[in-house]
Amino acid sequence: MDYDVQITQAPRRDIAVVRTRTTFDEIPAFMGSAFAQVAGALGPRGLLGDGPAIGRYSEIDPAAGTLVVSAGFVVPTAIELAGEVVPDELPEAEVATTEHIGAYPDVSKAYDAIASAMALHGREIDESTMWEEYWSPPGTPDDETRTVVFCPLKPTA
Repeated sequence: MDYDVQITQAPRRDIAVVRTRTTFDEIPAFMGSAFAQVAGALGPRGLLGDGPAIGRYSEIDPAAGTLVVSAGFVVPTAIELAGEVVPDELPEAEVATTEHIGAYPDVSKAYDAIASAMALHGREIDESTMWEEYWSPPGTPDDETRTVVFCPLKPTA
């Protein structure tokens, strides 16, 4: 797949998430459970819109193979705590972004495309937090699954 990497300004957005520190291998199991918990908390309150599910990744520790994963949905305003569902935000940031169409296990190719494109442009990725938007409902065939990847960039000098 060819990736069209763009640099754009992402707006600040409120999100409602479940958050955990986990390993890379445990992410898929956590995500499904987290999305269900957040949807269960937001739905009855009328806060579950038609936007994408969100996965935000931070505090990445390659040596330990762990990271903090926040999984949930965009909300119109910051929410009150609801059990394990907590308010969070996606920062306003200049980002490199691209769309991945295909099986989720291959989404790392989108990150590689972003890294290569930014190296060509002399830009550095701020690896303190990255996020993905999941635009395909459960049951979508792997070859049609749409994931949009966002990598904040370090400011230019």
